[in-house]
Amino acid sequence: MIAPLRATHVWLLVSLALAGLHPFRAAIAAELPSTDSIRSESAPAPLIKAPALATAPAEVDTAVVSARKRARESFGRGLMLEEQQAFSAAIVSYTNAARMDPTLRGPSFRIGLLYASRRQWDPAARAFREEMRRAPDDRAAAREYALMLFELGDTTRTVRMLQDLTRRLPSDATLWRALGFVHGRLERFAEAERELRGAVALNDRYALAWRDLGVVLAARGKPREAREAYRRSIAADPGDEGAVVNLANLESEQGSHARALALYRDAERIDTTQALAYRGQIRELVSLGREGDAGAVWRRWLSRTPYDLVVRQGTARHFVRQRRTDVALAVAREGVRLEPAQGGTWELLGEMHAAAGDTLAALGAYRDAERRFDDPAERARAEASIAALRAVASDSLRAGFAADSVEHARPDTTRAPGR
Repeated sequence: MIAPLRATHVWLLVSLALAGLHPFRAAIAAELPSTDSIRSESAPAPLIKAPALATAPAEVDTAVVSARKRARESFGRGLMLEEQQAFSAAIVSYTNAARMDPTLRGPSFRIGLLYASRRQWDPAARAFREEMRRAPDDRAAAREYALMLFELGDTTRTVRMLQDLTRRLPSDATLWRALGFVHGRLERFAEAERELRGAVALNDRYALAWRDLGVVLAARGKPREAREAYRRSIAADPGDEGAVVNLANLESEQGSHARALALYRDAERIDTTQALAYRGQIRELVSLGREGDAGAVWRRWLSRTPYDLVVRQGTARHFVRQRRTDVALAVAREGVRLEPAQGGTWELLGEMHAAAGDTLAALGAYRDAERRFDDPAERARAEASIAALRAVASDSLRAGFAADSVEHARPDTTRAPGR
């Protein structure tokens, strides 16, 4: 994390000790010119003056000061917007701050973190590289830049950079964790375990390092040690649902389905957007023969991500398997209501009508999907679904399919020219 900006206070103390100057009077008098012998008055006492400052204050460029002040304000606004999860607006504020003050540290680093959190590796790498240009000694920027290079496929350079950083800064646990993480992703598990153990030895409350160590130990076939590493991670950071999900996965693999189910529920409570928590619960409930409860999880997940077509498809298909086509149709219709211009929602409605045995309604929905699809492959998929319906249609439906074929043969006036 970047520390908040602090105003620098410079205190200047000037004190004059007017008492006790007599030891210097003889020296001062000796430097005076000799007096005229005719004059009878005594020589005047030397003037006591405040010592001059060593250097005169430099002129202040008010334009530069103003720009730097506005840059700090823009940076602070970015931090506030980030707290409010207004990430795009935060990036704009950070960008403005960096532009107004080319020497300001921090804005580019924050931009990099925001892009990385959205898996936008290339702009994240550029932002971290810019922070390194502004602050060559910033180890955090160098570490994150190396990790972005790894995500972009430059694994050799990543490992070389992180190894160099750990040699220069051997007491930095975050660097050892980064190197261990990369080696784990490269399936160099022995090296990864050694480096991650080094990270937690330097900081035994380092939750991410414990979590990554758990992953590596599980991959090395050490479930007992992996379980302990995950527990240490959760103890250090109870709000990290990733460690909870990983521990749940381990319990599931070890056959402890009830324990895994409880952990997946814990992960959902921590983060209601965590897809793995929902998928894990559904899998465990199905394995325990609790299909009805699995349906409730699907519905809960869909209520929190209503525009996620994959979740909507999974929910509808689950209820079809449970022979609850009424629920499946309701789920599909809700998707069309929310996103009527999306071909995928109409395609799902066609699939659900077909599952309910309403062939002509399915035909109409597939045609609506086809008209809304831009991708030729998606239109071809809708056509294939219609062909499958036609192949199994009863004789009583032939007239309906014939009318559809005539209608479909007319020019499509719903598309823009050239599409």
